[in-house]
Amino acid sequence: MMQPGVKIKTIVTNQMKNKIHDLNIYAFSAEEKIVIDANIWLYLFPPPGNARQTFAIEYSKIFDKLMKAQAKPVLEPIILSEYLNRYCRIEWDGHYKKSYASFKEFRQSPDFPTIAGTAKTFAMKILKACTVDTLKIALADLEHVLAGFASGEIDFNDALLVEFCKKQGYKFLTNDSDFQSGGIEILTANPKLLRAC
Repeated sequence: MMQPGVKIKTIVTNQMKNKIHDLNIYAFSAEEKIVIDANIWLYLFPPPGNARQTFAIEYSKIFDKLMKAQAKPVLEPIILSEYLNRYCRIEWDGHYKKSYASFKEFRQSPDFPTIAGTAKTFAMKILKACTVDTLKIALADLEHVLAGFASGEIDFNDALLVEFCKKQGYKFLTNDSDFQSGGIEILTANPKLLRAC
């Protein structure tokens, strides 16, 4: 229930299109700072139950190219959270769903520590490869993010990551075709996203 005297501010959510770069021809530069999305980390450090390996080899080569060019991978903790959660859910979906009716039940089972331990090992490798930076967000930015979410334009966490890249001047490496607007630079090998530019 809204408190008396509180005004609702209308926020326009239509955003600029992102500038999308094709990773097949993109040349990384030294010291270039690039936020790497959770979906890319899942290709680089996949759970055993992940049957979708379409882009794994391609993004492995791209990540190697990025490192050789001495570009700087950046990690926002939201991405690590998404990686760990998705990693464990893929394993639950693929191997444990018949044994445990819910993901929460699986998380509290004796089978979970082995899966979580492997995910943690990969997470530590991700941390070692990256510079960690955190989104510092103002109320006005949150209102904008919430407006985008409420309109159905963008997932809440995705909108936060767009704001993060905008504020810091970072490029965003992703395979997620939802990242078409926001006014940031996107690096991808996803044909659907490349067709959107």
